[in-house]
Amino acid sequence: MTTLNTVAFEPTNKCHLPALLESYQREQRKTLATTALPTRKTESWKYAAKRLGKLTELPRVDTQADTRADHLANHQNHYDLACQTLVIANGEIVSDLPDMSGLSFKPFSALSDAEIKNVTSGIVAEAEDMPISALNSAHFEQGIYISVAKGLELETPLRIVIKHNGHGTSFPRVYVDLAPQSKFTLIEELQVSRESGAVDTTDSTEVSAFCNQVTDVTIGSGAKLTYLRMNVDQGQVKHVGATGFKLMRDARLETHCLALGSELARHDLRVHMLEPGAECDLNGVCCTKDRQLFDNHTSIEHIAANCSSNENYRCIADDHSQIVFNGRIHIHRDAQKTLGAMSNKNLLLSSNAEIDSKPELEIYADDVKCAHGTTIGQLDEEEVYYLKTRGIRDEQARQILTLGFVLEIVRAAPVLAIAEFWEQSLAELLSFEG
Repeated sequence: MTTLNTVAFEPTNKCHLPALLESYQREQRKTLATTALPTRKTESWKYAAKRLGKLTELPRVDTQADTRADHLANHQNHYDLACQTLVIANGEIVSDLPDMSGLSFKPFSALSDAEIKNVTSGIVAEAEDMPISALNSAHFEQGIYISVAKGLELETPLRIVIKHNGHGTSFPRVYVDLAPQSKFTLIEELQVSRESGAVDTTDSTEVSAFCNQVTDVTIGSGAKLTYLRMNVDQGQVKHVGATGFKLMRDARLETHCLALGSELARHDLRVHMLEPGAECDLNGVCCTKDRQLFDNHTSIEHIAANCSSNENYRCIADDHSQIVFNGRIHIHRDAQKTLGAMSNKNLLLSSNAEIDSKPELEIYADDVKCAHGTTIGQLDEEEVYYLKTRGIRDEQARQILTLGFVLEIVRAAPVLAIAEFWEQSLAELLSFEG
């Protein structure tokens, strides 16, 4: 049995973590010593495990390959947006910490014991069924702790650019703490491709670049977080990310995720609604081409009563690519008066593409209103023909219908510059020309 403990990289920087964090990492490594790498027999990894490849032979990325100035000069601004930006490259903070009134930024090396306990008790940090995320917990060398002051309503978003350059593995780590009654917009942009171009094989066992990213968030009573996440690069890279949210009394969470495929892309999004009155609204668009894969897993835990959730994801797969959507709503025994809805609509643009959709409802309370549904289909040739009779070329007609399938979600993104960027990116990606 190959265990995750064999991926035991030597530190490459001189960051000294507090004793409590070092103790936490030692415990994580002990756990990994008896944790096997996911295989196709692992239910939640049965589609993506074959693409993990030989992680046990992969070194940590060479952080000396690019200087701090190189990372800052080379990170791309894909859209024009007035915001503060924090750059994390190869798991290390390479930009100056933003100066935002009411926000506190601390590297993990400077955390207090109380802050460390917050980090180690996050949703992803405590998950026992996420072995690849546990790999991050065992091997991150630095991270960023962001605190939003009580009652603070920030109009300016914070943008975190997570980069991965070069051959090897990096472990970016972020923790966000929203104090009660605060309001905050967080943008996470993943620029993790090592090289551009199409993916040439579905069964690659040779890992070139692997980014293992974790973000944990606590949303205090009456606070609201708007979270936008996008991976905009589609090169030959393996990226496994996880995001966890704790929602306290009357907390509000709104997420918008743009997911583009790569050699292997996976995102686990978990929401725990811990106190009454919490609400979450999850929105996402997944799009793949060539031989790419995107493996998307969401889980909403209704633990307290009088909470509501709504989830709406749309997926488009072309060529020989594959998308996995596994959405789960779990209503606990005491979560009475729950409202929950999930919708996953999928579009296949090729007879060789594959979409695997698995919406799940697990209900243990008896006073709830829940619904879920999924559809998988192809473009309606009658609609294509209708547009062609109006003088629109076949390629353009197909692009109009394909874009129309996702624009409802794309244009609902609350940051206009990002909504426009997503629409432009998808228009280019879904072009039927040539």
